[in-house]
Amino acid sequence: MGIADADSAEHETASQNLIIAPVACPVPERRDGAPKLSGACKLRIKPGCRLAQIYGASEIEEEYFCNFEVNPQYLERLEAAGLLLAGFDPAGELRAVELPDRRFSVATLYQPQLSSTEERPHPVIVEFLAAAVQ
Repeated sequence: MGIADADSAEHETASQNLIIAPVACPVPERRDGAPKLSGACKLRIKPGCRLAQIYGASEIEEEYFCNFEVNPQYLERLEAAGLLLAGFDPAGELRAVELPDRRFSVATLYQPQLSSTEERPHPVIVEFLAAAVQ
């Protein structure tokens, strides 16, 4: 995006361009007072994207346990730079992105491993492994 000092709030930084910020919808579960997104949450998936193909659905529910997210102030610039904004929670917060035209380039704020089992592996993990084998 051409932002020389782009950084993340996960780091102690003096940057004025924090692309990654603390979650906007905190759950007050942590003793240290830091915001956290935790538990199951529904998502709307953008039609035609890789995640929509993987799930075969436009709405899913996934498990979270995270403290940071993409700063919504940068969504338009990220999209203009080629990032596909693929999944949003009911409040409109970004929860999944993709880089189009790649074998497999999907990033999610939710954690597929939380609901994956040996008997029933998560579809995102299955697709990632299939792409890696190719």
